[in-house]
Amino acid sequence: MIFPFLRIGHTAENNGVFGEMIVASVFDPRYFGEEEHYIVNNVVIGDERGHAHQIDHVVICVNGIFCIETKHMVGSIMGNIDDKTWYQFTYGRSNPFYNPILQNKTHVRVLSKLLGDKWNVHSIIVFTKENKPNLKVEGLLNLSELRAYVHEYEDGYFFSSDEMKEIKETLEKRVSHESN
Repeated sequence: MIFPFLRIGHTAENNGVFGEMIVASVFDPRYFGEEEHYIVNNVVIGDERGHAHQIDHVVICVNGIFCIETKHMVGSIMGNIDDKTWYQFTYGRSNPFYNPILQNKTHVRVLSKLLGDKWNVHSIIVFTKENKPNLKVEGLLNLSELRAYVHEYEDGYFFSSDEMKEIKETLEKRVSHESN
């Protein structure tokens, strides 16, 4: 398969899109399994202050709703849980970026509000290059850990098929088609 955007040159945006495609492929039934689940990609939700929040993926399974932030970055990643800025160290350079834990915390909040605060939404930050920082944070994962984490997650609530479809349909109305 050829991805057309790869021909237009290497940019951070293209790199991010490619990482998001990798994460979305984990939930393909051929790899994830045949149990009922949904993935909605590129969900855009406005908050009470009028700011738009782009969520890479929302996965709806019988055992939970997962708000996934994808990081497709090479090199070493450094940062602490509460630091506003993290750093990517690569090729002798340091590149700052917003702490994805804080970023996804906001995404979880706006997603929960959109869903009427009826269900728990669980945060996942996934590093596709197997270079997550060495922090003890629930849901901070390397790509190789993602499938098992979602399969094994338990918070005591299990969604019915109708609830899962309702959540999926609500989110599909918020999908950005700008990158399609």
